[in-house]
Amino acid sequence: MRICIDSNQFIFGISGTDPASENLMLLLPNLDVVIPRLVIKEVIRNLDDIQTKLLYALLGKAPHVKIIDEPVPLTLVKKYIDSGLPEKADAFIGAFAEWQGVKYLISDNRHFLSEIVGAAFEVLRPEAFIYQYRQTIA
Repeated sequence: MRICIDSNQFIFGISGTDPASENLMLLLPNLDVVIPRLVIKEVIRNLDDIQTKLLYALLGKAPHVKIIDEPVPLTLVKKYIDSGLPEKADAFIGAFAEWQGVKYLISDNRHFLSEIVGAAFEVLRPEAFIYQYRQTIA
């Protein structure tokens, strides 16, 4: 199952401010993840040097995490803007998730959780995703 992880989950997980996000980071080596380069840039802007090194070490141990540089189709971005997501990052992430065929977008972002209706993917908080994941491997 392919997933996308929003920047806040990386920041919370690496900085140790949210236990569910930390657990999500520990699962990365076992997950099929796609992330837009924009998310990685945002994460790095919000981490200190030691945390950034931890992030890269973690990504180095996660062979199925792919950072995507290709541009997201503008028609999909417009679709998410029209659905009410803020234009800059949120509509872009929603469009990216659909474009990459993810099953779940992992986020605590209130816009994703409340405003995306009928998307091609499901938005889950990290604890809900971890629960789902554990059910599939049990």
